[in-house]
Amino acid sequence: MKNCRGFLVFATLCIFSLLPVTVLAADTEYDLNKKKTVTITDRASYDASGKYTWLKYQPKSDGYLTLRISNPSGALENAKGYLALYNSTKGSLLSSKTIFYNMANSKNAYWRKFTFGLRKGQVYYIRVKSDNAVKLAREFKKVKDKSGSLKTNAYSLKKNKTSVGLIPAGSVNADWYKINLTKKQKINLYYNAKISGTGGSFRISVYADKRLIGVRNIYYTSSQRRITLCQYNKTTRKTTSLNTGVYYLKIERANLTSSGYYKIKWK
Repeated sequence: MKNCRGFLVFATLCIFSLLPVTVLAADTEYDLNKKKTVTITDRASYDASGKYTWLKYQPKSDGYLTLRISNPSGALENAKGYLALYNSTKGSLLSSKTIFYNMANSKNAYWRKFTFGLRKGQVYYIRVKSDNAVKLAREFKKVKDKSGSLKTNAYSLKKNKTSVGLIPAGSVNADWYKINLTKKQKINLYYNAKISGTGGSFRISVYADKRLIGVRNIYYTSSQRRITLCQYNKTTRKTTSLNTGVYYLKIERANLTSSGYYKIKWK
């Protein structure tokens, strides 16, 4: 009887040893400093493999990284999936978790072109959760941001002169500008913004000296937009020119998931 029991145990162990062992495959990683274009095949997509694709990038200067999505050669369907920006350890999310790309809507750049504001020397990772095959190409542009970091050192924005500002991922700082009105007039602010993240936006706050006179959230733009600053009379319901004096603009990210760059000028 003891011999039978020993045989049964031995046989059971042998059977278990023949069963396949499941090994979880590691995620795939590419270095965008060395490789400007990355193609993820259908077999390597997250939907087929269960693996994320990570794109590493370390900028040599302050600026913005643009990631362009396209369909690979011979693709059977339009590329779609999700992007997300992380810090150097892949542990902290620096954008919204589900930035959706979809080449079915490729006529609108919002669905195939994504911009992130980055700091010099820092390491970033973009996580790609692809539903199918996709081609990703990167471009980086250096930005020399002249804005002031505080109201007391706000950069003087000259009339008809365009200034480029950078809002880096994870940054809590604001950009400050000042406009000196030497005559009574309405101020027309013209801006362009490229902002990452689902619902990503920047906030522009306008001050007359210390008094807050207006706030506006701005979103991704495909063309130049305008904001008119003026005085409004509640009684007559008419707008009039601003008084002479110094006006301040404060530009910052409106939520924790936003980064990118903007261009601004006034007339």
